[in-house]
Amino acid sequence: MMEDETLFTERQVFKLYGFTTAWQRRVRRERRGPRFLKIGKLVRYRKADIDAFLAAHAIEPVPASERRSLPTKALNPNIAAGFGRRGKDA
Repeated sequence: MMEDETLFTERQVFKLYGFTTAWQRRVRRERRGPRFLKIGKLVRYRKADIDAFLAAHAIEPVPASERRSLPTKALNPNIAAGFGRRGKDA
């Protein structure tokens, strides 16, 4: 069996990737998680399918030269004016 065809149980996926069993079951039910195999009552994940899922959700960082600068004043005018959660005198 090739490395990418290795089959993992839910528990093994948790230990290797940190995806909780509850999360795995929820995304399986919603059909938005990694591909899986259903063999009778057994659920198995291929390593290649988990790796493909992770690759599809990878976010590339934006180089510093392409980042837009953040405003110098706070976005919330109340914070900029000195008002906190308790009001001006807090």
